Amino acid sequence: MNKTAAELRHHELTQEIYNIGDEVADYLEHIIEALADWDRELIEDSLLEFTEILEDARLDSRRITAELTGLRQALTSGLRAGTVNFQPDLGAVGVAKPAELDTGTLRRDYPITARPVIVRELTRALNGRTEQVIEHLEDLVQWTLHQTALVANDLNAPSLPLVYQQVRTRVDSAVGAWVESVAEEHPGYTLAMRGTNPPSFLTERARVDGIVAKVAEKRAAARRAISGGGYAS
Repeated sequence: MNKTAAELRHHELTQEIYNIGDEVADYLEHIIEALADWDRELIEDSLLEFTEILEDARLDSRRITAELTGLRQALTSGLRAGTVNFQPDLGAVGVAKPAELDTGTLRRDYPITARPVIVRELTRALNGRTEQVIEHLEDLVQWTLHQTALVANDLNAPSLPLVYQQVRTRVDSAVGAWVESVAEEHPGYTLAMRGTNPPSFLTERARVDGIVAKVAEKRAAARRAISGGGYAS
C-alpha cells in the first residue's frame, strides 16, 4: 500500500471508529426514549437490540483498531514521520465513567416509606427513580462517545471492546433496577404513565418501513408486469 492509499485507508478506519460509537449511542438513546415513555415492553425490546449492536461493535472495533495500529506505525515512523497527526478530542476531556446504578440505590435515593402508601410520595419516588435512570443512561451516552473519540485519536487509549462491555454492564444494571423497583413493584402506576412521551425513533422507523414497503411493492408490480408481458404503470 503506497503512502496516499495508506492515508486514505487510515481516514476511513478512523471514521469507522466514530461511526461505531455513534451507533452504540443511538441505540442507547432508544432505551432512554422508551424509559421516558414508561413502556416496559419497548424498554426490554430496545435493550435486546442494544445488546446485539454492542456485540457487533465489540467485534468490529477490535478488527478496526488492529488495522489502524499497523497503519499508524507505518505512517508515523521513519521517513513518513509526521504524516498523520493524532490529537485527543479535547472537547470531550473530563467525562467521567458512570458508576453502576442498582435497585438499592434507587430505593435509597427515592424511598417509599409511608404505610399505607401516600399517592404524592409514590408519584415523587417513582418519577424520581425513572429520571435518575434516564440521567444515568444519558451520562453513559456521553462517556461512550468520549471513549470512542479517545480511541479514534489515540490507540493507546483503553480498549474499545472493554469499554463497550463496561457500558453493557452498566446499562443492564440500570435497566434491571428500573424494572425491579418501578415496573414490577408498581405496575399500575407504570401502565398509567405509559404513552406520555412517545419515542421519536418509532416514528422514524415507521417512516422508513413505509418507504421500504412502497419500494418493494413497486418492484413486485414491475416483476408481475414483466412476467405477464405487460408494463408496470
